[in-house]
Amino acid sequence: DLTVTDDVAIGGLATVGGTLGVTGKITADAGIDIDNINIDGTTIALSSGDLTLDVAGDIILDADGKDYLFKDAGTLIATMSSDNTDFTIRSEVSDRDLKFEGNDGGATVVALTLDMSDAGSATFSHNVKLPDNGVLALGAGSDLSLSSNGTNGTIAAPNGNLTVDVGGVINLDSDGGGIYFKDAGTTIAEFINNSSDFELKVAVQDKDIRFRG
Repeated sequence: DLTVTDDVAIGGLATVGGTLGVTGKITADAGIDIDNINIDGTTIALSSGDLTLDVAGDIILDADGKDYLFKDAGTLIATMSSDNTDFTIRSEVSDRDLKFEGNDGGATVVALTLDMSDAGSATFSHNVKLPDNGVLALGAGSDLSLSSNGTNGTIAAPNGNLTVDVGGVINLDSDGGGIYFKDAGTTIAEFINNSSDFELKVAVQDKDIRFRG
């Protein structure tokens, strides 16, 4: 055995074939090269500054407890968790929003905000675009859907009525000069702009126009 009660200075390399047990701190200003690290405790602490993880491959976070916690000065801010096959991102502070930001030509833009003080209402900072043949379905039974085939757009309410209720004026602007009324795909009547003359046309043969009161 070698027992040292004071400082030891080694100018060259030191090789330890067995386990090196240290009851105090190890200070390595030039860095430490280690193949693998097994930690007996629960904390990696940095007293000041930033902590950088710089790897040549991927950074893998493997939490058997299924939760990844993000804190600020000990306060829980957000959680990412796995529940069976579901992956959940949660904002932990009451009524604080989830925001998705990006860089648009050097300017920071908030692309999407999920408002937690309004039951998670989604606010997009700009357009919501659908790919060709894409469908945006709303409601538990897809009661309202918006779709596009690359040329034409469709608003559909397949399970019930569609109500358009506005506080101002309803504008129907058809550059094709016609507004068609259909029933199960069959055109019943048309509003037509004919050289700035307004025409009301019944499209079904021998059917009448009736005004009721």
